[in-house]
Order: sequence, then C-alpha cells, then structure tokens
Amino acid sequence: MKQVYFYDEKTKEFNGYDVIGDTAKIPANATTVKPVDSKGIGLYDPTWNKDTNSWDSLTKEDYERKYLVQAPKPTQDQQTLTALTKQVMQLQAANAQQQKINTSLTKQLMDLNKGGK
Repeated sequence: MKQVYFYDEKTKEFNGYDVIGDTAKIPANATTVKPVDSKGIGLYDPTWNKDTNSWDSLTKEDYERKYLVQAPKPTQDQQTLTALTKQVMQLQAANAQQQKINTSLTKQLMDLNKGGK
C-alpha cells in the first residue's frame, strides 16, 4: 500500500490523499510526494509544481493574509450600546458608593442624637 496526494488538475492545489495498492497506477492528478517541507512540516496551501516534481507553499504571512478573516467592525448601534452599558455600570458603582455614604451618615446622625439626649 502506498499513499498518494491529489491535486486539482487546473489549479494544482492540494485536494486530498488516499491509499492505493502497491501495484496500482498513480492517477494523473496525484503524486507520492508528501506535501511537507524539508523538516516534515505541512505546507501552507500547497500547490503541485510538475516542473520541479515538488509542492510549492505560501509563506505563513501570505497564508494569513489570504485566509484569516478580520473581526467585523462593530456597527454604530453596537458601539452606542457598549457606551451606554459602560455608563450604566459606572452609575451603578456610583450609586453603591452613595448608599455606603448615606448609611455612614445616617449612623453618625443617630449616634449624635443618642449623645444629645
């Protein structure tokens, strides 16, 4: 048994692999050359190069530019909602602090009333 690696006949892009018998004929759009670099590490978006009988690869940077999707920019509504949520949280924190101050002042007032009798 041997492993063969398939590529698209037009674009030469890698499109899968399979295992075939040792005596089976290798299909025209396949090779036994594994799509890895000299260190045995997989390639970025490999394409078959018939002239060199090897796989070509994108650089990591080119691959990331080609395939990684940027996070979508928040809409104006989402930005407004985020700002309002932040304001609500700040007001809740300020309210909690004010409640502590009121409790402390109420206690002090009660203590003063007890001492004034």
